[in-house]
Amino acid sequence: MSAPLTILGGAAIGMAAGSLIVPFTRRSLAASVARASTTGDPGAAPVSVVTATEVVEPPRITTWQWAALAVASGLLPAYVLHKVGWSIIAFPPLLLLVGLVQLAYCDLVQRLLPKALVYALSAAVIVSGIVIAGVMHEWQRLVVASIGGAAFFALFFVINLVNPRWMAFGDVRLSLVVGFGLAWVSWVALIEGLFFANVLAVIVGLSLIAAHKAERRSAVPFGLYLALGTALVLVTWS
Repeated sequence: MSAPLTILGGAAIGMAAGSLIVPFTRRSLAASVARASTTGDPGAAPVSVVTATEVVEPPRITTWQWAALAVASGLLPAYVLHKVGWSIIAFPPLLLLVGLVQLAYCDLVQRLLPKALVYALSAAVIVSGIVIAGVMHEWQRLVVASIGGAAFFALFFVINLVNPRWMAFGDVRLSLVVGFGLAWVSWVALIEGLFFANVLAVIVGLSLIAAHKAERRSAVPFGLYLALGTALVLVTWS
């Protein structure tokens, strides 16, 4: 398939998928906000207290935000497909990329990673990997991806166990599918994703401290940086 058709086809599929996921993202984010409000989740950003009888309206996603999510969900997978070509092998990382666009938005605006969205993304990516491994006999790739996901989850879980302020449990949940998706590409991609995420977190954190918009003990929305680091690895995947 020619390069223009690859880009246009990938962009159309990604934008359609991203647009369809936005309502689910909105509802999942509203549920997470309500849960954090009533339980006082220490890993979430401060939100107003909500009583048991109060109905929480889903956070409003403007037309421009909706369009931005759709465009990002289309252009990123299209660029990856342009580099690696149309292959069923690329499907799990592309699914991960589309889902991370939505989760990065949630972490940016509310410092929350909705459970339902994380679980849905994890199921979609991992199940697609299992199906592809069976059809294409990519069992070694599946084993490596599974080990990578488990290793990522274990690392993040230990950090959360030592000090929850360093790593919220929402980031721990997300680490499983991110580790699986990156290790599906290669072990190098897994290491690079973690490296880039930490570098971005440090750079942005120090910049906010220097601008007096954050303190040294301020919570870090690491899910956002994990998504950005993963996207950076995948868009340079060849």
